[in-house]
Amino acid sequence: MWIVVAIIVILIILLVAIIMSSITITLWYSKHNKDDKAVLDVKMLYGIVKMHYEMPSLVFANMKKGFMLRLESKNSFRSGQTAGKAHINKRRIDHWADEVRIMLQSTASLKEWFNRTMQHVNIMKLDWSTNLSTGDAAWTAIATGTVWGLKTTLVGWLSFKVRMRNNPRLFVVPVFKDEPQFATELSCVARISCGYALYAGIMLMARILKVPGGPIHWFRLAKQVLR
Repeated sequence: MWIVVAIIVILIILLVAIIMSSITITLWYSKHNKDDKAVLDVKMLYGIVKMHYEMPSLVFANMKKGFMLRLESKNSFRSGQTAGKAHINKRRIDHWADEVRIMLQSTASLKEWFNRTMQHVNIMKLDWSTNLSTGDAAWTAIATGTVWGLKTTLVGWLSFKVRMRNNPRLFVVPVFKDEPQFATELSCVARISCGYALYAGIMLMARILKVPGGPIHWFRLAKQVLR
């Protein structure tokens, strides 16, 4: 009897610990002229579960093939690292647009669910710096003002979607050189509680079940992603 009670108590403690933990997502992106690199880290359950994704290169091939990116990933469930390549072109973008359309049709009020979920995302850090030069002092000044406007507009829109826990740090530095130059670096740390993430997952499943054929469409999309 006491063993059963002890097991139940331990399970309750573990459940509470999971609910009270958080999911931390760290994104870092850097671009210097034609060189691109991005790193995405996801940590859950107090760092026990870790996932790491890295894009060491992004190269524009041609108008038909579009961009070719190389991806590397690893996690705490398996040893070693996996790598792969993918092309981002008009055909791939159209395919993604079709998938989004299917998700919207297969889920009751998906946009509403997404907006509510984003309201529980906390941005702990957002640093975004950009250095640029057009090769001409006057045009560099104009470009600097344009980039400032784009950044403030984007961050302002984002602040309505998520919770900004700290003020974003934005920098745009004009470089007065005789040759074009562009470099940008973005560092962002976002956090959401595991408890709300579980709740959001349950609500998403409920919305999918409300639509006739919704689970089948989502299952097909999941199979395509896992290929």
